[in-house]
Amino acid sequence: MPNFQRLAALATAFLLSLSTSVAGQQPAPTPAQAEAILNLPGGADAVRAKIRSSGLTPDQIRIRLQAAGYDPALIDPFLTDTPSHDSLSVSAEQTAALKALGLEPPSVPKQPVDTGFRVTVAQPEIGVFGVDVFRRSTTQFLPLLSGPVPADYRLGPGDMLVLILTGDVELTYQLGITREGFVVIPQVGQVYLANLTLGQARSTLYDRLGRVYSGVRRGANATTQFDLSVANVRAVQVYVVGEVTQPGAYQVSALGTVLTALYTAGGVTERANPRNVEVRRAGQTVATFDLYDYLLNGDTREDIRIENGDVVFVGVRNRRVTVTGSVHRAAAYDLAADETLTQVIAAAGGLDAEAARTRISIERIVPANQRQPGGPQRVTLDVPLPSGGGEVPPIPMADGDRVTVFGVPTARRNFVQIAGNVYLPGRFGLEPGLTLSRLVTLAGGFRPATYAGRALISRLNEDDQTRRVIAVTLPGDSAAPWSDDPALQDRDSVVIFGLLETRPRRTTVIIGAVNAPGTFPWQEGMTLRDLVLQSGGLAPGASLGFAEIARLPESRGAGQLATTIRVPLDSTYLFDRDSAGKYIGPPGLTFPASGAPEVALEPWDNVLIFRQPDFEFQQTVSIGGEVTYPGTYALRNRNDRLSDLIKRAGGLTSLAYPAGIWFVRDTGGVGRLDANLPMALSKPGSRQDLLLRGGDQIWIPQYQPSVRIEGAVLSPGSVLWEKGKDLNYYIDAAGGPATDGDRGRALVRLANGKTEAHRGGFLFFGGNSPVPDPGSTVVVPVKEPKPYRDNTGLYVAMASIIASTATIIITLLQ
Repeated sequence: MPNFQRLAALATAFLLSLSTSVAGQQPAPTPAQAEAILNLPGGADAVRAKIRSSGLTPDQIRIRLQAAGYDPALIDPFLTDTPSHDSLSVSAEQTAALKALGLEPPSVPKQPVDTGFRVTVAQPEIGVFGVDVFRRSTTQFLPLLSGPVPADYRLGPGDMLVLILTGDVELTYQLGITREGFVVIPQVGQVYLANLTLGQARSTLYDRLGRVYSGVRRGANATTQFDLSVANVRAVQVYVVGEVTQPGAYQVSALGTVLTALYTAGGVTERANPRNVEVRRAGQTVATFDLYDYLLNGDTREDIRIENGDVVFVGVRNRRVTVTGSVHRAAAYDLAADETLTQVIAAAGGLDAEAARTRISIERIVPANQRQPGGPQRVTLDVPLPSGGGEVPPIPMADGDRVTVFGVPTARRNFVQIAGNVYLPGRFGLEPGLTLSRLVTLAGGFRPATYAGRALISRLNEDDQTRRVIAVTLPGDSAAPWSDDPALQDRDSVVIFGLLETRPRRTTVIIGAVNAPGTFPWQEGMTLRDLVLQSGGLAPGASLGFAEIARLPESRGAGQLATTIRVPLDSTYLFDRDSAGKYIGPPGLTFPASGAPEVALEPWDNVLIFRQPDFEFQQTVSIGGEVTYPGTYALRNRNDRLSDLIKRAGGLTSLAYPAGIWFVRDTGGVGRLDANLPMALSKPGSRQDLLLRGGDQIWIPQYQPSVRIEGAVLSPGSVLWEKGKDLNYYIDAAGGPATDGDRGRALVRLANGKTEAHRGGFLFFGGNSPVPDPGSTVVVPVKEPKPYRDNTGLYVAMASIIASTATIIITLLQ
């Protein structure tokens, strides 16, 4: 009994191991899944596309990275235009750098979670006005580093000047201003120019240059002139702090302004107060800049030039109001201390054309000192607008207010519309006393083939907003008086029907020996000759004896589908002729020159044009190899045979091997035919002398007294042909099958393309072994691998049976 218990335990353990191994298998990610990861927004290719669309050069991007405190080469892998799938993701540091530059690609949008309850559609997010100005990947805020400087520009250490003297002397000097504020002019010495404008510097140089060059003097009698200009502007260091995207210290041009500093720092954040940007110099606030002056009015008078060591500070927002609805520029706006609803609407671009101009709604958060337990936390204020389109009243605003400007209702009123068989369908204004006849007149009147039996008016029920149909009888003649001319109401919809809309499409069909068979519209007075013309004329080889017309029967009581009639044709149906009146086309049978009557067609006639019996264009066959005159030959008649072609080709050469003939017939998908050329030549006209068809291809090979052995043999190659030797002889002559060679499936490809394999017997003992002929090829294939069988289910079933049997035996023995 212990042995049986051990057997049951072993069976159970075997079952558990099988289930564990099967459950532990996990599918690996496919290449398609990896490719999809690369193409997700935020991947390497998306980053490259974002950089290309920004318009920034690689050098500009590296400068901005360095200014933001990043490695200038951090995102160099993405600065090439060639897509590369060498990485599945962008590193966290690269993502932060791209975000700091405003080049972060869009992220994958989060999908809403289906909770089974009502779905709330998310409203579009309203942005903060002015924040995106600095994030449009433009360099227009950067000052020009070359060219003339403003007249009020003050020179300083780091500026590079150019001094040019002409007249009595011709000299040019490049002068850099030193840290102490001097320039050193040869033969003149040091000249202090720091903190001077160009005009003041020129005045100073008149005195100093005049001491060395006598021709330099003020006035018209000067014989030496000079000019002083700024070649390169110095860089100054400024600090941009507060609510900016990238606070820090930056090297900017001395021509830079407050806007330059803000752009270099990536612009302001959504928490910033753009109405009060401070410029601090030596611990004192020297200027404040309202960004709205520039954005709304283009006013840059307060955009002062920054100096070395200046601090540009952007504070946190104070009062912010959101404006939505029928305004030109919906956004969130920051307000100055004294600004009201009037200035808010003006900043939003004013009311647009769809504004109702009756009232404005303000949703306001109740101030903390006015809130009561259980009372409202938000209130709505209604601001009526003056009639006649006056100005928006100056209502005081509070931080967090949401202003909604209502638009006119979208529902349209005071109109009627007409569609259908009139010249000018569309929508028309509702006139007092407008009737259906008047509306038809406004729509240009009835078009021809108008159905007078019934027109429809769809009328709106104001109470429940449903519609009902009113049928109207129209006059049979457009000039006749209207007996039924109802008055129309607001939003009526009229439909005028045309007979063409209900009329079936009447056609005729022509098939057979025409150039363009098909279906053509039937028209009154249409004849057979007209239909042949529309189908491109008769095709070469068309029979002019008669045509057959299948016509719809008068009665279908007996199940009749069509009535067929045959009508005569003549040579006048051959339209293409030369100047002498002779038909331009291939010759054929003789037909009457004229005399065939015109045949009128009826709707839905089906015309068949017959082809002349036995009419065909020349058909060719090709023969190559060991014949005297290989080439392509045209068949002379339908009874041309293989022996006839050999004779026309000059017969076989002395090197020909007739038994190895290749005969391929492409027509009808036949392929290779088993031809016996020796029998065909010895018995012309016999069954072995095949009839030729157009497109046949024949090849007579050269006699090759050898047999080639290929495939899984020890020594592939060619062996001299021995008459009567079978397949095994040639396999053994090539060293026999390789270790993976399958002798049992060896085959012979004869010289004529026929393939033979061993039939019957066991391991070539008995049966029919093919005998190769000269020029044959013996092929020994590789053994087929045994198919893999997943026996997991079998093992599980066996283990279950063993465990059940062991349990039963143990129970019986206890």
